[in-house]
Amino acid sequence: MALQTLRNPSRLALIALLAFALAACTSASESGREGGGGESGSEHSQGEEGREGSGGEGSGEHGGGGEGSEGGGGDGEESAVQLSPTQTFWMTRKGVRLDLRYDAATQSFRGFATNITGAPIPRVRVEVHLSNGVELGPTTTMDLAPGQTVDVTLPATGQTFAQWGAHAESDGPAQVAAFTPSLGAWAVVDGVPLGIEHPTHRLSAWYTSSGGAWTPHLSPDPAPQHQPTGAATWTGEWAGVYGSGSTVSTGAANVTVTLGAITEADLTLQGVPTLGTLRWNDMQVTDGRFTGSTAANSNSYDAVGQFGGANQAGVVGHATGPDFRSVFYGNKN
Repeated sequence: MALQTLRNPSRLALIALLAFALAACTSASESGREGGGGESGSEHSQGEEGREGSGGEGSGEHGGGGEGSEGGGGDGEESAVQLSPTQTFWMTRKGVRLDLRYDAATQSFRGFATNITGAPIPRVRVEVHLSNGVELGPTTTMDLAPGQTVDVTLPATGQTFAQWGAHAESDGPAQVAAFTPSLGAWAVVDGVPLGIEHPTHRLSAWYTSSGGAWTPHLSPDPAPQHQPTGAATWTGEWAGVYGSGSTVSTGAANVTVTLGAITEADLTLQGVPTLGTLRWNDMQVTDGRFTGSTAANSNSYDAVGQFGGANQAGVVGHATGPDFRSVFYGNKN
């Protein structure tokens, strides 16, 4: 039967035609798989590059003890802070303090980036992330000298968003003091040996170090709007280092303001190693700033404090002396 079929010219032609069609379909199918595999491989490769780029940068930032240490790292660290269009971003990351707000009139984000450390910070750039999924920036990469402040502008023309977040990226120092603030919203200053800040009150006290010398800093500057207008007590914490070690100790801190012929502040730090309780009494407060000295173990210890925030809701400062350096902070009761 098979031989008879093969001898029939019409059937032979039909079989040949079917074989040709089948071969063409098989070739097209194989080609489709190869092409699809190639495109898929390309997308996979790009995806891997994207993950490597994100992971590399994210790993560096997270490893640097930046926002990742507080906000979870990766994308989480970029979206940890969510603000409304009328709120201001104020936070320090790897020694770069970013002060940024949205200007509706120009449809842009405007502000400043400041190197608050005592050393140059390379490759500083700023990004803004909108709740609509759009990422603005980064800005042009630049190096910041110690104490240098630069303007930051990121256009957001035509963007509609309900919330936004920002962060400064850099190759700055990855130093974070090893303590966890006991009061909500207060945070360690990222990138310095010891520091504390409050993003809403915009209060901060921190140290820079160079050649074994520690220099304290305080923000904001004294101004009439920071002056307490009523008697009150601010309760909080101190964090500091005693001696030549790097272990951070903490304890209770209190600032009490009384009104009279002059406005005065009393400061108490409890449980200071080897010193016990340190007290500074009757320090005059001018434009929200107070300074004073006290004695312990035949040594003198200096304190400087600053009130700030809405209705002077917060206080921050530093206390220093032989073998002791600390920051203190608190909220109004």
